[in-house]
Amino acid sequence: MVKEFFFEQRHHLVTALAAECQDVLSEAISKHGAATLLVSGGSTPAPLYEALSKMELNWKKTKIALVDERWVDQDSSASNEALIKRTLLINNAKAAEFTGMKNASKTAKAGLSETEENYRKLPQPFSLAIVGMGPDGHTASLFPHAKGLADALKPDSEQLTAAISATQSEVTGPNTERLTLTLSALMKTERIIILFTGEDKLAVFSAAQKEGPVAELPIRALLHQDLVPVELYWAP
Repeated sequence: MVKEFFFEQRHHLVTALAAECQDVLSEAISKHGAATLLVSGGSTPAPLYEALSKMELNWKKTKIALVDERWVDQDSSASNEALIKRTLLINNAKAAEFTGMKNASKTAKAGLSETEENYRKLPQPFSLAIVGMGPDGHTASLFPHAKGLADALKPDSEQLTAAISATQSEVTGPNTERLTLTLSALMKTERIIILFTGEDKLAVFSAAQKEGPVAELPIRALLHQDLVPVELYWAP
């Protein structure tokens, strides 16, 4: 069962979720000696990251890593790494250690082994993952019927990361080549928060809560499992 937290105003959501993230990460540091925060790109979480960056936390013991990344250079407006460095790795949070996905390899598939090696150095279990959901039901870069999706969704996969080639659409834009955390990696997280806004996405989310093919609405992989607590934070 997914816990749902609805807010009338987006700024109320941001305030509440930033405080909750602070509590979760502080508890992880107290329990494990370190915390690992997995973050997504997009415009929706940016205000959350800015609020979180100002929170009092032992950021030197906090590792931040991406949930997914487009295979673009850091100076691209589509780069998730650039967004995180601009909105989260500032203020108090600039003391945190960051692990990105993009490297110098020409393709995501070619760069996968290097990224995988880097992610295996992160402390596990991961403390918290903040993921979004697109109007097509994708989460992270687990896109419907994408090339590489089946492998990325294998529950017993030993891989933390996977190369994805999505079918171009209004949702993907031109950047269809991605790296993403696998479902197996997300199941190594102590808590998952799904963050999105808008009535249209809420309707997709409601559809995904019903049984159906995961390949059609990959967010189902998170909703229909009982290994990791999942929470929805939503505002209009």
